[in-house]
Amino acid sequence: MPVRFTAYGGAGEIGGNKLLLEDGDWQVLFDFGMSFSALGTYFEEFLKPRTVRGLSDYLLTGLLPPLEGLYRDDLNALPEHGAIWDRLRDSPPNRNDVNPRAVLLSHAHADHVGYISLLRPHIPIVSGGLTAVIAKAMQDGGQSTDDSQTVFLRLRTPRDGLLVTEPKTPYQQRPWSTLTNDLWTPAAAAYWARRFAKSGPDPVTTPMATGVAEIDGHQVRAFPVDHSIPGALGFAVETSAGWVGYTGDIRMHGRHADQTWAFAHALAELNLAALICEGTQAARPRGASEADVRARAVDRVCRTDGLVVADFGPRNIERLQTFLEAARLASRQLVVLMKDALLLKAMHTVDPATPLPSATDGLLIFDDRRATTTAWQDEVTDEFGSALVDPSDIATDPGGYALCMSFFDVTRLLDLGEMSSGAWIYSSSEPYDEESHLDMQRLRNWTNLLRLDFVGGASESEAEAAGFHASGHASGPDLQRFVEIVNPRSLIPVHLQTDGLDFYRQTFEKSSIQLREPRCGKPVTID
Repeated sequence: MPVRFTAYGGAGEIGGNKLLLEDGDWQVLFDFGMSFSALGTYFEEFLKPRTVRGLSDYLLTGLLPPLEGLYRDDLNALPEHGAIWDRLRDSPPNRNDVNPRAVLLSHAHADHVGYISLLRPHIPIVSGGLTAVIAKAMQDGGQSTDDSQTVFLRLRTPRDGLLVTEPKTPYQQRPWSTLTNDLWTPAAAAYWARRFAKSGPDPVTTPMATGVAEIDGHQVRAFPVDHSIPGALGFAVETSAGWVGYTGDIRMHGRHADQTWAFAHALAELNLAALICEGTQAARPRGASEADVRARAVDRVCRTDGLVVADFGPRNIERLQTFLEAARLASRQLVVLMKDALLLKAMHTVDPATPLPSATDGLLIFDDRRATTTAWQDEVTDEFGSALVDPSDIATDPGGYALCMSFFDVTRLLDLGEMSSGAWIYSSSEPYDEESHLDMQRLRNWTNLLRLDFVGGASESEAEAAGFHASGHASGPDLQRFVEIVNPRSLIPVHLQTDGLDFYRQTFEKSSIQLREPRCGKPVTID
């Protein structure tokens, strides 16, 4: 039987990767992420899919492909679900034979991991150790809704036409495995087994399986790559047609650029039948590197009077380390939020080089004022209590601190009182939709109110904008060089829009590499 590749998300769009590789009746998924573009078509911050309706809203709005049998039975248990599947059965890309042996998870960004929580609980997740603990920290520090139960989940029960979680229902843990190149420490194992809760039944835990090198006789290899989140991996999978590579998300301008180039050379040695390659920034020239961001951040932090706020993407630990260096050089202390401290604690169990909150080392935790606390917040307080800093201390000496916060944390700055100077350094990605542009305008309103200079941003025309952000994705020239090194027989571009696809068409039009353009739900034969 032929080897086939089918994109059920990530074809013609940035993110939402749901990529199925089949070799006869053997199947694996590369990622199973949330599509921001599809989500934004119908939903926004205060309008979300209804958890009490299970899969209904996801299927009817196209957030999930209609792959019958792939999803959790408990989220598919209302009478209406039968009618929904009847409607979808004759609508491509409906299938009822998708039963992957595993999900190969490249990294823990939501557009790659976001909808794993909706898959059947028995499907193993295979990733790097860092990705596993980051995914768990994201769940521990967030809201436990249907689409955030990535590691632990609670089955729901039909009651009065709704799906509810009975109080005595325990959490159960998904089967998860790390690959051969990971260090899984006793501390990581202890964190993995911990379900933070002040009450309720103990969870049913599944120990991490380590040292995965094959899945049902098919060799699987993993390679660390440079991306804007730690622990990102690319993969190579052995099939009857030859090796198939998957880049996940890659770049060549961070601190670990050498890993991505090493990945390219390793794939070249495998003589790939096909390379599934991302192209988020394929249509763009090389931009700022993380070294550029570091130099500009150090310069700006050192010459700013008053408070500094560093605004960058969650889980971008490389950017956090950049601002930690900048703060130390400016004789400031860097302050992170409680959820950031939880993430650092989780990552440290796998990678001891990850910095931990410490008053001695100048990495502090913002002491939020709150009426109640969760179990994970209590544990962070108990473990890192000496690193907590009260807002009143920051208000007394704003020039002694740099705060890691985003637009959604800005109300915390009202607790600091009136400020006379300072800077909000926007070091995140550019706005990608109308709502994001509105958030940017609101952020500028806030910085004006707080008397903070707005530094950086999306516009290259602004004097200080260029260079405070480096993309998490490879530029067109770097992607071209990567593909040329790998030299696969076929190239399948994903995670890109029309301009990125045009780049691949023009670049490899006269190449011996065959360009295979995926369409959502349409199989591509690999030979």
